[in-house]
Amino acid sequence: MYDVVIIGSGSAGYTAAITHAEREEKPCSSAGSIPGGQLMLTSDVENFPGFPESVVGPELMERMRKQAERFDPEVVYDDASEVDFKSRPFKVTVGKKIYEGRRSS
Repeated sequence: MYDVVIIGSGSAGYTAAITHAEREEKPCSSAGSIPGGQLMLTSDVENFPGFPESVVGPELMERMRKQAERFDPEVVYDDASEVDFKSRPFKVTVGKKIYEGRRSS
């Protein structure tokens, strides 16, 4: 059982993993089979906070991944294929395994 199950590993997914882990919650992140989200396909990111100059999308995602890993969330490198938000705990199917969380992000 996890405090939160995060679906996705783009900037929002990594930010959620960092935020929940900082709160000493137990997060699990489904990063997908190709982690990094849409920014992995983006050349110049001109408007990301903290970067006064543009940054290449894959470099930004690599930096965010490394920062998230410092907080030691469990990361599953497979795609979420099914979710059940009708009852608690929430259930997220990733690969052949079901992950349960008190919340989803």
